Amino acid sequence: MANEKPELRFKDLDQIIYRVEFLVEAYEPIRNNSGTETAGVDGVNQFSLYNQSETEKVIETLSDELWNMSYTPLPVRRVEIPKSNERGKRPLGIPALKDRIVQSAAKMIL
Repeated sequence: MANEKPELRFKDLDQIIYRVEFLVEAYEPIRNNSGTETAGVDGVNQFSLYNQSETEKVIETLSDELWNMSYTPLPVRRVEIPKSNERGKRPLGIPALKDRIVQSAAKMIL
């Protein structure tokens, strides 16, 4: 459809992803996910953001980092978890909370 109607093409999607209100929306599905109880390598989980002002501060900082292109994802924390229905364990990667927010924002855009 975009080939037929160029005016319907999306442009500059990167300018959407660093908006504070967009990052807040991207955080919502993460906040209610039980996986956010587990911290990444930065030690931050949903309980670290114990009030609204703390959450806003983290998201504003993230927005600034995305805007000025200084954002760098942190390494993923690796843990071993039991395999389902099998013996042994399998690796699981746990990204930092800020990285989860950016991933969620990118997913929303896609």
